[in-house]
Amino acid sequence: MSLLGPVLSHLASGTRVPDELREQLAAEELGALRAIEETMRANHTWRVMSTKLLDVSHMLNSGRESSDIFQAIVRHARSTIGTDVGYLSLNDEDTGFTKVLATSGVVTEEFRTINMPMGSGVLGIVAATNRPAWTYDHSADPNVTHVDYVDRAVEAEGIRGILGAPIRIAGRTIGALLVGDRHPRHYTHEEIAALEVLGSITSVALENAQVIESQGESVAELTRSQIALSRHVEELQWLNDVNTQLLHVLMNNASFEELERVLAESLDAPVMLWTTEGAPNTPPTSTFPVEFNGRALGTIGVDKELSDAELRVISHASAAFTAIALFAEALVDATARKVDDLVYAVALGNAGREEIARLRHLTGISLNSSVQLYFVGLHSAKSLPTRPQLEHLLPGNAAITHHDQHVCVLYQPDRAIDKALAPLLSEFSDLTVSAIGFDGLDSARSAHDSAMAYLESALALGVQGRLVTEDTLGTVGLILGADPQALSALSTRTIGPLVRYDAEHSTELTDTAHHYLLSGHSIPQTARAMFIHPNTVRQRLDRIAELMGDEWAVGQRGLDVFVALRAHALSR
Repeated sequence: MSLLGPVLSHLASGTRVPDELREQLAAEELGALRAIEETMRANHTWRVMSTKLLDVSHMLNSGRESSDIFQAIVRHARSTIGTDVGYLSLNDEDTGFTKVLATSGVVTEEFRTINMPMGSGVLGIVAATNRPAWTYDHSADPNVTHVDYVDRAVEAEGIRGILGAPIRIAGRTIGALLVGDRHPRHYTHEEIAALEVLGSITSVALENAQVIESQGESVAELTRSQIALSRHVEELQWLNDVNTQLLHVLMNNASFEELERVLAESLDAPVMLWTTEGAPNTPPTSTFPVEFNGRALGTIGVDKELSDAELRVISHASAAFTAIALFAEALVDATARKVDDLVYAVALGNAGREEIARLRHLTGISLNSSVQLYFVGLHSAKSLPTRPQLEHLLPGNAAITHHDQHVCVLYQPDRAIDKALAPLLSEFSDLTVSAIGFDGLDSARSAHDSAMAYLESALALGVQGRLVTEDTLGTVGLILGADPQALSALSTRTIGPLVRYDAEHSTELTDTAHHYLLSGHSIPQTARAMFIHPNTVRQRLDRIAELMGDEWAVGQRGLDVFVALRAHALSR
């Protein structure tokens, strides 16, 4: 039974996938599962935070005391982010100090009543940048402005990691909402966003308090603040709805098409998804690369500029993209392994009825068809084409098997083999390609072995960018493929004197000898083939006889010389 069902069952019920199931997953599948669980965890975090934000919103609307609201905000900030302490500090510009207004989880009076110089600590960074800031370890962070008595109070409380978000009124930072841990800690984007929203709510609460205290604040300003709060809550609810849809995609129809549809509806804009091999000619307005463990998987493209909330959707959609891509890769790899096994069976000539049927089902290749079949070998000194590239460039049906140094293809083209392979050779000019045809399973093994032998021959001869067949290499190709060193030794012993003489005197004795044997020892035909006078051929033959002996063109020696000359001609 597939592991996908039990895994999805646990995910749907909200229970943790057991370790015994995790141990059966491949590394890619385990990574995809972790990405899904992380998305579900983030989804849960946003739901919890939405509830707490609504709670604070109700307190604001119900007219509760500002001190109660501040205490609730600090408490919610601490529980939402899961920290040891939470506190709210406000700046006093008259004294130049910032004072702690409310705390949660603080155990020392020294920290609870501390007055810090404005510009010091994490609060100083928040005030300077007007945006959230955090430190992994306060005491060891050189970017934090340190004050001795402040550091002593922080150390007495045991606080190490600190995260702060600005509290703004009229665009000016007047304080910060902070949370801290009694151990070093990295804070996530979701945690930073959550504290920033709570900081915005604190701003609203402070504005309400100022309205009550001064009795002169504008009712319109309070209304705008409440609208901003409602917008934040609506965004969180919207994020929750989108996350639910993304999870539904993964659990029901895990496809890029469905993910693209959900994103387009949620973002109200055209959306394009593409993998690393399918980039569009004109990319959309905004593009977001998707990576997994440092490896590029693809890109999410949206045809508009996105808000911060919409960017969070893209972050969650990237996790869904990763899960779909890795699952698709796992399926492709599994199918490729099945095809590899079937190609091996055909190459060995022992494919049975079941293997023949499965080969036709997976690749469309019929071993019982009257259409010509081929074994094709490919080699490149640089990089071999990928499986998708080969499937695109080979018209007809192909079963592709990648080896370390070459590719073997069981091929049933829909046109002549030279025309079928022309687009591939045009696209990859550094390829060396061999092809041997066969009819039926009985001759498959011989064709495969010959194709590999001719590929080795072409490599030995340095052939690139063209197709090598029985017609181009003949018997020499099989000899080269079997033992190129033996043929090299044969050439040295037979035509070595001719090759050296040509190199030293810029003559064409080697070519003359080759054409002479090809023409059946005919001087006139040799002259016509080389576009020279017959007397010139006679003179060259006399020189060849002086260098190699009178019997160089007849009998066993003549055969050896011809094979060596043929190999020499092909190598050039």
